[in-house]
Amino acid sequence: MEATGMIFNIQRYSLHDGDGIRTNIFMKGCPLKCKWCSNPESQNYFPEMSLVADNCMGCGHCYEICATKALTPDAWDRTLCTGCGKCEFICPTGAREIMGKRMSVEEVTQEVMKDHPFYQTSDGGVTFSGGEPLTQSEFLEQLAIRLKGNFIHLAVETCGQFDWEKGKKVLEHTDQILFDIKHMDSAVHKELTGLGNETILDNARKAAQMGKDMIVRVPVIGGYNNDDGNIKKTAAFAKEIGVEEMHLLPYHRFGESKYKKMHMAYECDDAYTPDDKEMQRLKELAETYGLVVRIGG
Repeated sequence: MEATGMIFNIQRYSLHDGDGIRTNIFMKGCPLKCKWCSNPESQNYFPEMSLVADNCMGCGHCYEICATKALTPDAWDRTLCTGCGKCEFICPTGAREIMGKRMSVEEVTQEVMKDHPFYQTSDGGVTFSGGEPLTQSEFLEQLAIRLKGNFIHLAVETCGQFDWEKGKKVLEHTDQILFDIKHMDSAVHKELTGLGNETILDNARKAAQMGKDMIVRVPVIGGYNNDDGNIKKTAAFAKEIGVEEMHLLPYHRFGESKYKKMHMAYECDDAYTPDDKEMQRLKELAETYGLVVRIGG
């Protein structure tokens, strides 16, 4: 039986998260809850309502059609929303949008193949992202097999928090693994993301033994994980497990506006974006471990 996956975005013509021109498939749902998450719409595994407040004309049609009363003139209760999509359909200005759609392997393949010529001319391909894509392993395994049958380069961006026996079935069909490591101290990792890092580091060790092109990536969050000790420990770990390349991704606030759209609280107000001088210094620090280090992805 063909599996389906919960997807919240298919982003074309991306120049990040892998080489060349890529199509990024963003899977919905993640076991971590990083304070700085730039995709709050990716965190839950079910469709969710969003609102672009500036587009709302206050017509009230969404209140009238909402059977669960998740929407009323006085409140917006996300816990009552079933993701039925009626509010999105009836909204005359597009202010209401349901984030998350269940798609089949065939449906996604058809979307991806529209960009196949760009992959060939740019040495690009498709990147599975999220959320945490490897928690939807059955769907991605089937999709990966289909896309590899069309000679498409595949990368997967993972936070590392997944069931290894299931996730490795996807990784076996991919060409590149972009493995995010947020913090090397498990207690701090739990404070920042909701979970410790034991499973993540164990999966990183196993993934590094697969013979794939694997890159360790660190989102550098000013005031959270940008201290020299953490960068040094991460670089030493990457070297220890046999990874040769490390990317330092400076924190940005581009996703902050999405929290208002999703009616969620942003919990990273005290973070800052490291400047170019600091990023260069951290890059040089990581390079002392014999790694190829890049700033940005």
